[in-house]
Amino acid sequence: MYFCIIKFFELEIREHLRRNIVLALPVMITQMGQISVNIIDNIMVGGLGGKYDNIQDEVLGKTSLAAASLGNSLFFAILVFAFGFSFALSPLIAAEDSKGNKKMAATYFSHSLVLNVTLSICLFLLITFLKPLMFYMGQPADVVEKCIPYLTIMTFSMIPLMIFQSFRQLSEGLSLTIPVTIATVLSNVVNITLNYGWIYGNWGFPRLEVAGAAWGTFVARMVMMIFLVIVLWNFKKTRSVLEKVQFKNFQKIIFKKITSIGIPTALTSFFEMSAFSLAAFVCGYTFTNSIADQELAKVNLAAHQIAINLASTTFMMCTGIGVAATVRIGNQLGLRDHKTLREAGWSCIMMVTAFMILCGILFIAFRYQLPTIYLDNQDVINLSAQLLIIASFFQMSDGIQLVLLGALRGMTDVKIPSILTFISYWLIAIPIGVTLALVFEMRAFGMWIGLGIGLTASAIFLLIRYNQQTKKLIRENPQSDIILEDKLKNI
Repeated sequence: MYFCIIKFFELEIREHLRRNIVLALPVMITQMGQISVNIIDNIMVGGLGGKYDNIQDEVLGKTSLAAASLGNSLFFAILVFAFGFSFALSPLIAAEDSKGNKKMAATYFSHSLVLNVTLSICLFLLITFLKPLMFYMGQPADVVEKCIPYLTIMTFSMIPLMIFQSFRQLSEGLSLTIPVTIATVLSNVVNITLNYGWIYGNWGFPRLEVAGAAWGTFVARMVMMIFLVIVLWNFKKTRSVLEKVQFKNFQKIIFKKITSIGIPTALTSFFEMSAFSLAAFVCGYTFTNSIADQELAKVNLAAHQIAINLASTTFMMCTGIGVAATVRIGNQLGLRDHKTLREAGWSCIMMVTAFMILCGILFIAFRYQLPTIYLDNQDVINLSAQLLIIASFFQMSDGIQLVLLGALRGMTDVKIPSILTFISYWLIAIPIGVTLALVFEMRAFGMWIGLGIGLTASAIFLLIRYNQQTKKLIRENPQSDIILEDKLKNI
């Protein structure tokens, strides 16, 4: 019997990891594709006046990258709120898919799509209102002037991106990840091509510099949206749901169910990203009006953007494991197999821990080489290397808290995690980071220490929450133990 139990757990872990990889790998590739749009934008923008440009101007690349950093800090803080809202769809779709209820899945999709489009329009108007305020936030004036056109165009891309996100959540909720992967790869090809033309003025395109990166992103996201809609309509499994979609007879109870998951999830994403967005403004804060202080602020902003760009790469790839946790736990919740549900979550935590430790080691090993991909400015490179050391130490915490949020979302447990992330980022990370950055004048370095502490706190809080909730499910549903005994008999 003892041998059987050992063999069972070996097989179980192996099977859990296999299923996680099947779900996670395409999503990781997809996420890498999506973040690559931003990475490519930053590399090409940072290359202005440098090795990628026909014009040689050392200040231009630093100023342009700082402008992109400032614009992205506001844009992505708003965008992740919208994304977080859309994440409510995938666990609902996954639960209905496990029951074979396509009509209900279609109902959730139609209601979610309407909510996502409405939200994207509202957030577009919000960013439009907030843009002029950037001139009064202590940032270098020339950076803000370059930032405004960039941000204006980026806001237009939010609407097609949220339509894409709705269809993506449908596809991933049905455990179909390949179509989304292909769509993002295509968008990257379009983005790189248009960036090369619009940023530097090649191939007869007008030279738009920072604004050119935004235009390339906008067109790429339009292509990505159109492609995915067409593909999913022609894919048998998704079409069987889409054919049942009706944009009439909307039900208040369905909207309420989506928002009950979506709003806390959106707030959770917003609390984290807004902390990093505030960090950008803190990094770029000018203590005086002197030229030296203005240039130092640009260095800190540019270094922050490089470090956050690289850290976002690993973070976004971990989203794939988070999606795997959400989908698998959502399926097991629908099947009421709570023992397997708990095991699936722990296996995802194991995967992300190993992956992020590896990423942290790579950050330290190549801390001076990685920033050179973006620009040639030695001051920015040296500061970026310091920030990457800090980033390497909180990589594991960042990955674990991301997967745990996905796991808890699959259990439709979203309100308490939202509160925990607020405490971690806004009551722990921000006060520590701002104090170190501004009071002790450590700027970006101090801000990143605060962010790292906040991420670690979030990981610990969410780990405790997941452990408690899964134990509670098993305790209140003893049939899970019966399912486990049945599995043992089959060995």
